[in-house]
Amino acid sequence: MTGGSGASKSVSLIGAPPSRTRNRWGQGERLRAEALEAAARLLGELGTVEGLSLRAVAREVGVAPASLYGQFADKSALVDALLDYVNERLVRLLVETGVAVDGADPTTRVRAQVLAFAEFSLANPGLYRVMFGERLSQPNHPARALAETLTDSLRACEAAGARLRLPADRAGVVLTVGMVGRVAISQAPTADHAEAVVVDFVDEFLSLLFDCA
Repeated sequence: MTGGSGASKSVSLIGAPPSRTRNRWGQGERLRAEALEAAARLLGELGTVEGLSLRAVAREVGVAPASLYGQFADKSALVDALLDYVNERLVRLLVETGVAVDGADPTTRVRAQVLAFAEFSLANPGLYRVMFGERLSQPNHPARALAETLTDSLRACEAAGARLRLPADRAGVVLTVGMVGRVAISQAPTADHAEAVVVDFVDEFLSLLFDCA
């Protein structure tokens, strides 16, 4: 696999708090999106769903708590919607990363996507811990979407002539498990947080998946 530096060191899917203007009637979707953005920012700061509440999200958005009950029945519904929302944004990041290096060989595209995932996760440890620590047994867990996205990219590698040591679907799962585990280790208090450590791991891991002989 080709080495090289990763992308930017800070990858965030969540924007800064917008200046609040009152929603017109029928703009419930806008309020929902603003609430999810606010919840993601708060969760990133808290690092756990324990301190997250509809009242805190409403305060962050600048609306009365009662305004959010039309969007989320309770805190559990808010957390479920938030995980789906951030997961969708993460998958979009990986797809956009792949498009950004379009024209490069497919293995370079996979490497860029894996690094984008690692950089997002390391830059947003609170979101990462909740995303990959909740709903482990459910079919829409973020790890499943990550594996499916990487599997599609690995299949593109095969179509371009690259050889994998495993079937693409299994390689996608192995790569996902490896990256989720590597990020978890990197977030430990005593871990080496240098970006180069993760970049080296990505290159070593991909070299094990691809048959370059």
